[in-house]
Amino acid sequence: MHAKLRLLPITAVVSALAACGGHSNGSASTTTSTPGNSTTTGTPSSTPASAFAPGNLLVSRTAYDPAFSATGVLPYNATPTTTNSAPVSAVSPGTFPNVFTNDANDANFGVTSEAYIDQWAPGASAAAQTMDITALAAKLGNAFSTSFASKSELALNISLDSKSVTFVGYNTGVDQLDISNSNTPGIVDTTNTDVATATYRTVGQMNFADSSLAFTNTNAYAGNNGRAAVLANGMYYIVGNAGNSGKNPKPTTALLDMLTTSSGVQSIAPGSKCAYTQVIGAFQSGTGTGTYTVAPAGTACSLASIGTIANGSSTGDQFGFSLASLGTAADKTGKDDNFRGLYVGPDGTMYTSKGSGGNGVNTVYQVGAAGALANGGTLPQNAAITIVPGFPTALATNLTNLTSPSQVTGTVYPFGMWIPASNPSLMFVADEGDGVAGDQISGSGGLWVYQKTSGTWAPIGHLTAGLNLGTAYTITDAAGTYGSKGASYTTTPDGLRQITGQTNSDGSFTVYATTSTIGASLGSAFDAGADSNQLVKITVSVAGSTVSSATGFSVMQTAPYGQALRGVAIVPKF
Repeated sequence: MHAKLRLLPITAVVSALAACGGHSNGSASTTTSTPGNSTTTGTPSSTPASAFAPGNLLVSRTAYDPAFSATGVLPYNATPTTTNSAPVSAVSPGTFPNVFTNDANDANFGVTSEAYIDQWAPGASAAAQTMDITALAAKLGNAFSTSFASKSELALNISLDSKSVTFVGYNTGVDQLDISNSNTPGIVDTTNTDVATATYRTVGQMNFADSSLAFTNTNAYAGNNGRAAVLANGMYYIVGNAGNSGKNPKPTTALLDMLTTSSGVQSIAPGSKCAYTQVIGAFQSGTGTGTYTVAPAGTACSLASIGTIANGSSTGDQFGFSLASLGTAADKTGKDDNFRGLYVGPDGTMYTSKGSGGNGVNTVYQVGAAGALANGGTLPQNAAITIVPGFPTALATNLTNLTSPSQVTGTVYPFGMWIPASNPSLMFVADEGDGVAGDQISGSGGLWVYQKTSGTWAPIGHLTAGLNLGTAYTITDAAGTYGSKGASYTTTPDGLRQITGQTNSDGSFTVYATTSTIGASLGSAFDAGADSNQLVKITVSVAGSTVSSATGFSVMQTAPYGQALRGVAIVPKF
């Protein structure tokens, strides 16, 4: 674990946060812990003053370690129970940025990196403060990092009580290979082609009042990654995807049952000493005869804690949404619930989004009943997960490249969502774009505005002006931090990922977002998730069903060379 601060292009460091000493409250601070154990740490030895100011913008960021070079055989093309018969070696040179061309040979490739949260004052031209979450976790005896090129990680969500912000990463240090597709200690897929050390997916929580940190390890999302978490009424709700099974050998039905139960929407209590999570979503049997039973109260912390599927499908089941509800054949294990965006509206309704992969439906979903989390409510295990009325129902497998604006009638690749409390009949939806270079201008990427009428949402605006979709910009290593001074590459915006917003005094809305990219000059083998993307904002007016923006988007920051921007949130009154 690297505990020092580095690569901080901001004007100040929150020294009070760096002084947040502490101790581990449990034994699971690294991936060598007992598979079922979880840990929450973060009570500071002395309570510092808050480093947060209401109205400030929080932006999560990651920076690749310039001293790290990936070399030798990669932890790929084997399984936990089979020997690597065709070893895959890392590309050379193994330094940034060339290291992220390893995807061509290792489909699981990733490198863990340091996680930061920057804080911007209203109207500022640069971030004024930052906190190195990875270094602060180390001071508390915990390991925490993100996977650098995993673009859906480090989403920021404000708790329903407005007292904290949450995010998801890994219980491991930086410079670790292929962690984002690894098993978790308690959910081991013996056919997983990623043989990196089994690693917890970890929920981090930063409390606004005293700047204290807490971490809760989970066994969720084995074989893939957790993307976002929100604290609601004493429970973390998390979204992500699980499963990275091989084809030879194929996973058994028992393995598929285990993976299905650790995917989609998960829940765990902060401070839980058991790392097993509870899946949320009504069980959808692939065979029509399967059933799911929640673990009885008092069950000892073990694999049995996740509950039991009886008569599971040999190809997989789902929890929550299933293509079968649209009259289509049942899908692969958990693929219909491969969620990435997470948002709880001002009325306590939970929403999630799916916008990637070739399975399921790329759209916006409602989790549980409307207002389920209002007034201290919680989501039941068997909560329905349904497509929000008015949002797309087309199968992801049928989507084609968008070559004409006339093909775009609503969001196609939704990511983040935001609903203003001042007008809850509006929903702003970020669209990432299709990830195909050359068609950005004709695609769906950008900011969509939906309006609800009589319970059904409809798109009333698609904002892209100022995003410069498809227009290249240059990222330069001016200081030579990653090698050659002045080295540079270009990439192009494709759309938006995470968003947040605020209502202005004149009734307009300012929306902040991080961008998606594609088409880097580093070549088609380069992982676009490793691009230096941008932080943007736009002020939007809505009159009836007319959406307008006088100035369009403006760029607040382009991530420095070797860095990427992830989540956004606004500090509330706390």
